[in-house]
Amino acid sequence: MTAPTDYNVAIIERQRWDAIVESFPEHSIFHSLRWLDLLCAEHKLKMLLVGVEQEGRSLAVWPCLSLRKGPLRILGSPLKGWSTAYLGPLIQRDADVAAVLEAFLSSAPLSRWSYFNCRVFDRDRDIDLEPFGFTRGHREETYVIDLSRDEEAIWTNLKGRCRTSVRKARKLGVEIREERDASFLDDFWSMSCEVFAHYGIQPTFSRSLLEAMYRQFAAAESLYVPSAYLDGKRIATLMLPFNGHTMYWWAGASFDEYRKVPAGNLLHWEAICHARRMGLKSYDLVNVSDRGGGGPFKQSFNGQRIAVATHWEACRSKLIQMLKERYRRHLLRRRQVPTERAAA
Repeated sequence: MTAPTDYNVAIIERQRWDAIVESFPEHSIFHSLRWLDLLCAEHKLKMLLVGVEQEGRSLAVWPCLSLRKGPLRILGSPLKGWSTAYLGPLIQRDADVAAVLEAFLSSAPLSRWSYFNCRVFDRDRDIDLEPFGFTRGHREETYVIDLSRDEEAIWTNLKGRCRTSVRKARKLGVEIREERDASFLDDFWSMSCEVFAHYGIQPTFSRSLLEAMYRQFAAAESLYVPSAYLDGKRIATLMLPFNGHTMYWWAGASFDEYRKVPAGNLLHWEAICHARRMGLKSYDLVNVSDRGGGGPFKQSFNGQRIAVATHWEACRSKLIQMLKERYRRHLLRRRQVPTERAAA
């Protein structure tokens, strides 16, 4: 099909981006300029803030980040390994989805690529990229807790084993404190390395990304960092960015020696209560598994299970597909922890 001729596709100026993004009800913290700047600095990317307008009204936006591997131009929104739960296009409810996608993908900014990977937020409607040469991947699910209910109702809705773990943590003397400066980062990085080493891999994020994220998001008062303490020692921490409607579980870790202490349950319960007091609408437990579902721990909070996004990819040729697979295996090897460390 052909997009309407009165559609205007253009790069959106940085100073306008966040205000436009916030006009889309389903926007996430990961669509914000602050997060996109973070990714560009960490992965040496070029940012493309593309929008579709009709008669001065913003119909859709699509943040894409590009990089080059030799002569190949790669677009991601996001790419795997960017520690980004949601991205992809945001499209107004009353817009013609197919026409908007046609406008985007036939425009100069988004038409010149060798490989394109994106995760399309499609919680309430199908957004089909197959007509444009993309291959549909797996569906991404998450668990979302509705914070509009009173605290007692949310507590009662937790599964019994989760409530029991919260009570046990309190009985053991676990205290929850909000981190007010960056001094927690050394412990959090050590915890993260320990957690990921159980799977034989390094953390999916770098130490430099942690530092930059805390610096930028804490300064903007859009990051909540609670830690669990036992006998005066920090034993577990969560990093929870948030926007005007949702708090997201971006990262969490604990020290191995305290694995039998259910600090994680208490941490999340206190964070849920904190988000509710802030007036946020939801607490997103954010799934990061390629299998599409969440593990028993996330399920224990009994949030609404939602199919939230679809993975899509497109390659210009079979050669590029082959090179992509080789590069993917290369990245996996780089993330592997040396055998002696994993065994420890």
